[in-house]
Amino acid sequence: MEQILLTSITLEELLDKITERINMALSIKTSGKKETPTPEDLLTIEDLERLFKVSKVTIHKWEKRGLIPFYKVNRKVYFKRIEVINSMSQFDRFLQ
Repeated sequence: MEQILLTSITLEELLDKITERINMALSIKTSGKKETPTPEDLLTIEDLERLFKVSKVTIHKWEKRGLIPFYKVNRKVYFKRIEVINSMSQFDRFLQ
């Protein structure tokens, strides 16, 4: 017989866990791989700001123009590292 353990968590902790699982499911489904994505594979807007040294406004413009793929989960935007790198390398080609 399986044991069930009940614990109390805050609403924010629950939302974080749900968001984490959804991101994992999206990552597995879109990549076609069976491996579990690591948290380093997902980037936030703040991560992109630091990585490319641009503002949030610039990142939102890139999203709107379709320059970088993104995923919205619970009104939070995430980016897959490999997709951002691929998108930016294609964008680089057009600038040369």
